[in-house]
Amino acid sequence: MLDFKKIADILAPLPGKTALLIKDKTGVLYASPLAGEEFKSASLIKLAVACYYQAHPQDLSQMVHVPEDKIVEGGMLCHLAQRDWMLRDILDWMLSDSDNTATNFLIDFIGFAKMAAWFEAEFAHLHLGRYLMEVTDRENYLSAETALELLERLLADPSPFGQVCQKALFYQESVNKLLQDLPEGCSYSKTGELEDTEHDAARIFSGDSYYDICFMSHYTGLEEREQILLAQNAVGKLAYQDLTGK
Repeated sequence: MLDFKKIADILAPLPGKTALLIKDKTGVLYASPLAGEEFKSASLIKLAVACYYQAHPQDLSQMVHVPEDKIVEGGMLCHLAQRDWMLRDILDWMLSDSDNTATNFLIDFIGFAKMAAWFEAEFAHLHLGRYLMEVTDRENYLSAETALELLERLLADPSPFGQVCQKALFYQESVNKLLQDLPEGCSYSKTGELEDTEHDAARIFSGDSYYDICFMSHYTGLEEREQILLAQNAVGKLAYQDLTGK
């Protein structure tokens, strides 16, 4: 069993605002006081976009066109000349590469207002307020509790859609937080970051045993960011060591 006193000791000196939620197949094992509070979502909102498509199935084999004027920074699509893709590829780019153009396309393909309304109706702490990379005073929000619910929905899905999402989350590019000190092939994850935000939602597993962990943060400055990242590294390492005995 995880040493929750060690985890509490890791969290205690951290600057800013943090939330940590840890679950296994039996349910919640550890929830810090802010686990149900809304944070700026950063790229964790992409889990919610994927869950919309899970609940409203589309033909993933259909070819779609990404307009040139909709290309934004963040991810590979802004570097590639190709603009016609299968819908499944756009979904994969969003989750594996955290591609912002792919995310915005998937929102627009359904309709911003329609997706935002479903988020509000389906989840207690999930709000779509803006596109990725949009400069506005609106914001996207979710809680650690909601983030893990989204991740768990995708990982529990045995359908072809679920398999696409699971493969993308398995090969997710960013691994500098909960997964920093872990070997490849032991996790599904989705990170998120902004200037003042470092989030990670992951399933760390060994055989049939696993921990689902969401670590969210809000801080100020590079020094505080470093403290948050080191804490995320430490929590992920503790979880993996407990699962494997290594």
